[in-house]
Amino acid sequence: MVTVLCSSIGAYALVLLFYTNLRVFLPEIQWCAAISVIASAISFIAFKTFNGIIRYSTIYEIQKLLFSLVVSHILIFVSIYWGLGDVSGSITVAYCTASFLISSVTLVGFRFLIVFIYSHYAQELGPRNVSIFIFGISPESVSLAQTIKMSNGKYRIAGFISTNFEANTKKVLNCPIIYIDSKNLLKLLKYKTKSVLFPNEKALLDNKGLVDNLLAIKIKPYVVPQYEAAESVGEPIYKQIRSVQIEDLLGREEIDISMDLISSSIKGKTVLVTGAAGSIGSEIVRQVAKFDPKLVVCFDIAETPLNDLDLELKARFPNLNFKAVIGDVRNSERLDMVFTRNKPDIIYHAAAYKHVPMMENNPCEAIMTNVYGTKLVADFAVKNAVEMFIMISTDKAVNPTNIMGASKRIAEIYIQTLAAREDVKQKNMKLVTTRFGNVLGSNGSVIPLFKRQIESGGPLTVTDENITRYFMTIPEACRLVLEASAIGKTGHIYVFDMGEPVKIMDLAKRMIELAGLRLGRDIDIKVTGLRPGEKLYEELLNDSETVIPTEHEKILIAKVREYSYDDILPQIEKMILLSRQVEIEETVVEMKELVPEFVSKNSYFAKLDKDKSKAVILD
Repeated sequence: MVTVLCSSIGAYALVLLFYTNLRVFLPEIQWCAAISVIASAISFIAFKTFNGIIRYSTIYEIQKLLFSLVVSHILIFVSIYWGLGDVSGSITVAYCTASFLISSVTLVGFRFLIVFIYSHYAQELGPRNVSIFIFGISPESVSLAQTIKMSNGKYRIAGFISTNFEANTKKVLNCPIIYIDSKNLLKLLKYKTKSVLFPNEKALLDNKGLVDNLLAIKIKPYVVPQYEAAESVGEPIYKQIRSVQIEDLLGREEIDISMDLISSSIKGKTVLVTGAAGSIGSEIVRQVAKFDPKLVVCFDIAETPLNDLDLELKARFPNLNFKAVIGDVRNSERLDMVFTRNKPDIIYHAAAYKHVPMMENNPCEAIMTNVYGTKLVADFAVKNAVEMFIMISTDKAVNPTNIMGASKRIAEIYIQTLAAREDVKQKNMKLVTTRFGNVLGSNGSVIPLFKRQIESGGPLTVTDENITRYFMTIPEACRLVLEASAIGKTGHIYVFDMGEPVKIMDLAKRMIELAGLRLGRDIDIKVTGLRPGEKLYEELLNDSETVIPTEHEKILIAKVREYSYDDILPQIEKMILLSRQVEIEETVVEMKELVPEFVSKNSYFAKLDKDKSKAVILD
């Protein structure tokens, strides 16, 4: 308003230079100033030009300000020419034009001045001690750079790097654009900048090779992750920036899933998730929560993780109707209560023991949880005629070489034969099995282990130089589980496209580089030898199996050996009884009878294999 007042006085003085007898044609200066201030106040209030934060002004705020000035000066002209009367129309137009120009220049100029001061001087005064290059010159990269320049964080923009040669020697935001390729990366070192910021995870995934090259010349990559809106509101951009993690480089592009199809299968339904506090189970709960279920029952035996999930769901999904129920899938009375009280429509069975060395040392517990627990939950599902039962299996169930994988294969066989029973078919139930490999960041996986070992100074322990594993992100795996459950047909085992296998030795080396350390100097890698039951590589299909494509390119149907429910039930019940009695060797013998392809590797139980030529006995 002070600016408007000064502009009106300046405009009056300017017109006075050209018209000596101005008072004849215009009212006195105090009347013109009062009308200008009142009209501008009305227009500014109407357009809310004062609501924006000045240092973040953009072309949008400038447009709104100029439009409000046009409206205010129309009001000024009308008020002076028609409101006061006996004034000259041409001189009134001259006064309004001069006032508009002066106020526009001063108000817009003031904003530009604030933006300039803040972006060019505040960053020098702030605690910025990390000089970074921004990758790319896309609108998102430029917007990110603008935000960083205006924030009072610790980062300073040194320039942009681009793989587009045509952008070379140009500038954006007064920062140089540097053309790079695999042959000239070393020229980045002359800028004394040791960091490159990727604007999002997709840009990072699309340039994995560049990341490896940057790490080789000791330039640290950073990324701005795709935070969910509820988690990033109000958080400064410099606090969202984080170092690139190995999970970022192993991840893949977002998988398209049939949102409408999944929504129609879950919306308004009661969903039971067993093992809900685990890595996979908790993510299934989060994914299901987005599709408006009637009720989600989170069932798990682990008290503390289930409590953590309970608190998270209350915070992230305040409108979700859910229950956190402590219970054991091996407890039939507890399961009966859960089914009777909640009457689930859909069951995602994720509860399982999954650690190979632990189950190799405790085979009876593997049977009791992975086989008996699965059998109990599936039997209750059939008894209560649920719409859908989905079991989460593993790639270790293919040609199993360990107790854990064999126990999951037996669980697969039970679900497959149960689905083929005539009475189950008549209920129009869907019993589906999903099979995939390791998930990034899951509890007890190799990546968290390597991170802990790096933090403690090493060494990183790799069981064999040639060992490989498939990896998939937890959200990716769970989205495919939901998709498979929606499109799946009863009795089928659905296999996920896991991409290319990753060599664990290479994984360890990359994690060391990402931590800014040097192998052999700062930290070492120690080869410890294969653990009992461990394979050099995992498979997703048995040698005798084939696959059938589905409507989703990432999901295949495994065509597996068929069993008869009446044949396998006595074997499974005998196996469960032996496990209850802790008859370890007898239990394993029964497992090998039911799953003939189960040949122990590097294990005490190799002596029980019928074909000794295939067995690899523990030293």
